[in-house]
Amino acid sequence: VQKVVEQRCLLCHGAQVQMKNVRLDSPQEIASHAQAIYQQVVVSRVMPMSNSTGMTDDERALIDTWFKAGAPTR
Repeated sequence: VQKVVEQRCLLCHGAQVQMKNVRLDSPQEIASHAQAIYQQVVVSRVMPMSNSTGMTDDERALIDTWFKAGAPTR
């Protein structure tokens, strides 16, 4: 999941830019935002905004599985 987040989310939620004050550039930050990531990426599918980074259905499924497994950091 961290690789997906790095590839698809850090443009807007990384060290340089934190849209809506959300930073996702560490496993701990990703885990602390697990509920929001799941809701925005899997349930409502509104993130990445306009799918600007090209997140795939397989990547969304991976996030779904990760969240339902308790959002492990490893």
